[in-house]
Amino acid sequence: MNAHSRPAGLAAAVALALAAACSRAAPAEQRLLVLDGIEITLADVESYVAFFDSWLPEGGRKSKVLRALDDLLIPLRLAQRAFPAERAQLRAQAEALCSVATNAYELEQQSQQVKDKRRSNLTRSTALLPVAMHVFDPSRVGAVSPPLELPHGWFVVGVFDLQPSPGLVMADYVDALQVGFVTHTSPQFMAWYLEQQQQLADKATFVHPDYEHAMPPWLRVPPRR
Repeated sequence: MNAHSRPAGLAAAVALALAAACSRAAPAEQRLLVLDGIEITLADVESYVAFFDSWLPEGGRKSKVLRALDDLLIPLRLAQRAFPAERAQLRAQAEALCSVATNAYELEQQSQQVKDKRRSNLTRSTALLPVAMHVFDPSRVGAVSPPLELPHGWFVVGVFDLQPSPGLVMADYVDALQVGFVTHTSPQFMAWYLEQQQQLADKATFVHPDYEHAMPPWLRVPPRR
């Protein structure tokens, strides 16, 4: 290296060192959404996106993130904040049922006095997201779930049978009993959630820039800073 090239080489080395330092100092943004002080991260949606990937591989990631947010995570976080005491009591009831029902048939017997229950055939698209993720695991046939947390309460689910559909995963179905311990019926909760949407439409203070088009349509994305 001659005398004229040393300053240029030194400057390049300094620039590389500064770039590396900046990279270490600015980790990738992990927040997906901050809504009225409630923070949802990219990690929070990953298990749900992976479930959608398992039977909707052709679907886009952003549409799956949107479903995870609007079908589950946003209403769940709002309900956790609004009804903590009620939800804690309902969880205790669900856990008590799980302690005496070790298989689907026992769940059917032990839940006879529970008002909110239904045995039906479910597909991946008709079941509520945490329920679908549980019941379409072949190892769960005959078993009883732990309490599954949903926006309107807690469900205990027993799977009697799983029927695969050759060549069409979306047509698979399970014969399942869902026993609910809920703060609201489904229509009541939807009415409450619609009220929340109206009140909170302008309350998003952060949206990940890569996922602005994965937000629910009722939510107004704040301008970038």
